[in-house]
Amino acid sequence: MGISLLCFCLVTLVTLILIVKKIKHSKWNLPPSPPKFPVIGNLHQIGGLPHRSLERLARKYGPVMLLHFGFVPVVVVSSREAAEEVLRTHDLDCCSRPKLVGTRLLSRDFKDIAFTPYGEEWKERRKLAVRELFCLKKVQSFRYIREEECNFMVKKLSESAVNRTPVDLSKALFWLTASILFRVALGQNFYESKFIDKEKIEELVTRLNDVFLKLDDLFQRVIDDHKSPGRSKEHEDIIDAMLDVLHKQGENDSLKLTVDHIRGVVSNIFLAGIDTGAINMIWAMTELARNPKLMKKVQSEIRDNLGNNKETITEEDIDKVPYLKMFKASAIGRDPKLWTNPEEFNPERFIDKPVDYRGQHFEFLPFGSGRRMCPGMPMGMAIVELGLLNLLYFFDWSLPDGMTIDDIDMEEAGTLTIVKKVPLKLVPVRVM
Repeated sequence: MGISLLCFCLVTLVTLILIVKKIKHSKWNLPPSPPKFPVIGNLHQIGGLPHRSLERLARKYGPVMLLHFGFVPVVVVSSREAAEEVLRTHDLDCCSRPKLVGTRLLSRDFKDIAFTPYGEEWKERRKLAVRELFCLKKVQSFRYIREEECNFMVKKLSESAVNRTPVDLSKALFWLTASILFRVALGQNFYESKFIDKEKIEELVTRLNDVFLKLDDLFQRVIDDHKSPGRSKEHEDIIDAMLDVLHKQGENDSLKLTVDHIRGVVSNIFLAGIDTGAINMIWAMTELARNPKLMKKVQSEIRDNLGNNKETITEEDIDKVPYLKMFKASAIGRDPKLWTNPEEFNPERFIDKPVDYRGQHFEFLPFGSGRRMCPGMPMGMAIVELGLLNLLYFFDWSLPDGMTIDDIDMEEAGTLTIVKKVPLKLVPVRVM
């Protein structure tokens, strides 16, 4: 009797679950979804390389699919049409951000731009970023910093070139972007700063647990230094600009800027900017190292257009080399319906193709689109273009002794940003 009752209850419970599930799907007309486990949902299907896992799932379940990260439903879109639907047609409905524990820590209780939910507070901060921090005039004012740091990188690489010593290009490009952003955001020379423990910067950028307290302490000390009346400065950096806004705001302003907001925005710049620019340059140089003919072609165009006697490269030189812009972009598109052989590194696919990176062509969105489009796009592009131009103008590049093209490791690592797992090491040969 007891066993029969238990079986009846189990059958009834399973039947009710199936009925509720069917009604729920019918009511909401949800996108296709892979089977999920209790509690973890579809997390077991994501793995260590989410972009590859999501690509495989999208091939099976379509360009709009529903996943569950634990108990959190997540809609994944992976086609040009679906991206346009989300980022243009329904931009206002989709542009907010969930309040999660991790993003609360990362954003200093939602005092930043990247993770703050959509609303009046976020709109004011976004306006500050676009008008004051990353406007064209402000980005151009930092041009000499980018040029000086690239010159310093060329000098260091030239020292290795004397003895044909392999250099860790991954590390060199990370320090290049870090050096530029330290001066732009904090007004501090990376190699001379009294606040920076240089050996732990990589740890601060890549580890999440106690990083926030350490970064907050670093940023607060720099902010306090900026407030000192006798402080000498070579230029007005981003903290100066935000402190100026803070001092000018009135008592009756509805949305006040605070020091917490300054720390949040500066944190966005570092955590989003240091690695992404370097990662793009590292993958570009990796692909060129695997394609020597392509490397020679882009170098020939650069040197033919700029001449053979330049001591330094300036940002005015970037527009003289259109081929450089094409090969930076070629690693972004992945949809085989839109791109021929999308996994192949082929910059020439962009010749006479009206596809731009500024968020209006939804098959190609390196900086996103809509209200949440990356406000740091002009700064990021300037760093990547100038860095690559210096590497390819002043140096030829060869593989270390005993290494062939087939030995170049292309394994990926990371989640939100996809890094080269094995650092790229090449031998610089100074030619200019």
